[in-house]
Amino acid sequence: MRRIVVVLIMATAMLSAKAQAPEKPDGTRFVWGAEAGAGIDMSNNDMSSIDFNASFGMARGWINMLGVGAGANMMVSNSCRSYPIFAVFRTDFSQRLRLCFIDVRGGVSLNYLARSQQQTGLYGSFNIGVNLATGSKFRSYVLVGYTFINRKGIWENDMTYTPYSPLHMVGVRLGVSF
Repeated sequence: MRRIVVVLIMATAMLSAKAQAPEKPDGTRFVWGAEAGAGIDMSNNDMSSIDFNASFGMARGWINMLGVGAGANMMVSNSCRSYPIFAVFRTDFSQRLRLCFIDVRGGVSLNYLARSQQQTGLYGSFNIGVNLATGSKFRSYVLVGYTFINRKGIWENDMTYTPYSPLHMVGVRLGVSF
């Protein structure tokens, strides 16, 4: 797994270096954005989802976004929901706007499970992004990546144990930032 992450980071850095784009604005600025997409459950839990995220933070130099965000993951085949609350770091490792970038998120997920059960677990996401359209005040992009949502089993009435395993998801999101 570590080798895959290193290869993805190196590939993103190389693709970023080849894209030609205007310089980013100087100074620190406020940025915010929203995303919509889907996640495919790779852990055989039947928890594929439709996802919505919003985030805000700051940008400066090679940091495209450093901030916080929240989202809603609505599972398609059942009534379960996950609400991640996360810190987000997005960069293309350059002072100039590049074609590809990396998006890393970490935080907690508020998990609402079957039969009105609730729990909180770790949330993490690693994504490779590609800029689609850019202007002086906006950017649209596509993110493709991996998401981890930790869940654990729950005891009901001290007699019945309901096992819940962590979610490993592959997702695609379309986003815009301002």
